[in-house]
Amino acid sequence: MSYKTELSSLEVLASSLPFRLDEAERVNEAFSSYMSSGLKQQKVLIDLWTYCFVRRYFLIKFLKETAFRSSELDHIVEKTYQKVERSRGGIDSYDRYAQWVSVVCRNTYINFVTRRHSITGLEHLPSDPPDVPSKNDLEDNVAGVHVALVRATESLPEFLQPTARMKFIEGLSYEEISRIIGKRVPTVRSYIHKICARFRKDQALRAWAVQIFEND
Repeated sequence: MSYKTELSSLEVLASSLPFRLDEAERVNEAFSSYMSSGLKQQKVLIDLWTYCFVRRYFLIKFLKETAFRSSELDHIVEKTYQKVERSRGGIDSYDRYAQWVSVVCRNTYINFVTRRHSITGLEHLPSDPPDVPSKNDLEDNVAGVHVALVRATESLPEFLQPTARMKFIEGLSYEEISRIIGKRVPTVRSYIHKICARFRKDQALRAWAVQIFEND
């Protein structure tokens, strides 16, 4: 099954939820209710949302990186889901569960990419040392760029933050963002234009502006 086909199947599964995957406020309300009551039915709902959100996050990432293997996808999804399930009872704010899961996904992905690059680099030694990476190579500086994007996104007006996160952190298309936030594609493009204008003024992102925003 291709990643795109699996993503479509996942959306069908997620449609059984009483809220969309990116409706953070409603997800947080459901999680707070579950943590207060401990009802099994609510746990099933939270587990389903968590699985769908985590798998969709990594499916989107793997769609953009053809060098990643499907076995790696299964491993990272399982690892992330287990980490969330094991640790969610200890989070400080139940009304931030959706945001917390998103951060766990991002951090796990950064660690995965960083470790994978290190292993790939070792495969060239000792007879064939890898080329010295370019200072502005996005792949070699993925962690730093990611952190800068997250911080810049959090500094945006609240109505722009979901679009910025989905476009520049999760890598969703205009059409996908349009469907999730319930706005027409021209409106999404207008939002992204505003976001890019702000991001280009961000000191931490200036060096990456050409590569990140070249098509926006």
